[in-house]
Amino acid sequence: MDTSENYIRMCREAKEIQYLWNFENGDYVFDPSDGEIMVWFGYPPKDPLEVVWLPKQDQYQEICIDFYIQNMRMSKNEAFFHFLEWYASCLKETYDTGCNIGKKGEYEEISSCEELMLEYTMKLIYWKIWDGEKWGK
Repeated sequence: MDTSENYIRMCREAKEIQYLWNFENGDYVFDPSDGEIMVWFGYPPKDPLEVVWLPKQDQYQEICIDFYIQNMRMSKNEAFFHFLEWYASCLKETYDTGCNIGKKGEYEEISSCEELMLEYTMKLIYWKIWDGEKWGK
């Protein structure tokens, strides 16, 4: 599980993803008030942005599959296979370049699978790219 400063910053800035959090026990979160990374066991905070949800790969998979089901009117099975095809193309692109192409068209290093999934999920659903500081179109 990626708990790097960069991944935390990317997650914090990905407000759209933060609002998708279902507050499940066992989720990873970052508490900006004390700088602690912890496993979530509790009730949803009053403000969803009180802590920063750090999604795992399987949670990005669920987000993407739900996107296909809702927006492309696919069955769950079809959506899963569409996700696998899409994710395989993401991995191939990353392997071929050794990194990801950022907003400025320059290659940027990817340091974890969670970071890769966040970047591609934001690109797929919201058409946003990480420029090193914020998400933009």
